[in-house]
Amino acid sequence: MSDVASETGWKGGLYRQGDFEVSTDRQRLARAVIINTLSETYWAGDVSPERIMESVANGFPFGLYHVPSGRQVGFARLVTDMTRFAWVSDVFIVESFKGRGCGTLLMRAILDYPPFENVYNWTLATKDAHAFYEQFGFQLAEGKDATMQLKRPKRPAV
Repeated sequence: MSDVASETGWKGGLYRQGDFEVSTDRQRLARAVIINTLSETYWAGDVSPERIMESVANGFPFGLYHVPSGRQVGFARLVTDMTRFAWVSDVFIVESFKGRGCGTLLMRAILDYPPFENVYNWTLATKDAHAFYEQFGFQLAEGKDATMQLKRPKRPAV
């Protein structure tokens, strides 16, 4: 185990490393940061703020925070049964904190989260970050014939 690994990990509901911490506390999530950042992505740019926050409420969110400033600087959301599968979604790091290891910290915290230690089927979709996720063991899914999808028209928020 490396020195960095021994100094990090989940303790008291937080995953800390240096000036950063990851939390699953929904009360800490910065709605404006999540909506503003996701609205600029290729995968959620056409989703209303209400639907974005509904997906956060119905998922398992992780916030990444810069401790000295108190700012939320990253986010990810899981859809999971906490037993067999977890779908990693909506992962982002705010622009001013990219290149500082924040994405790596966030993904490590998610994969090390104790309630998910027995989850064995992790999935995500990306158009442009394959190399990033490969460092955590993600690979392109085998056999396109095994994956099926149903796309329905998006309905407006009620």
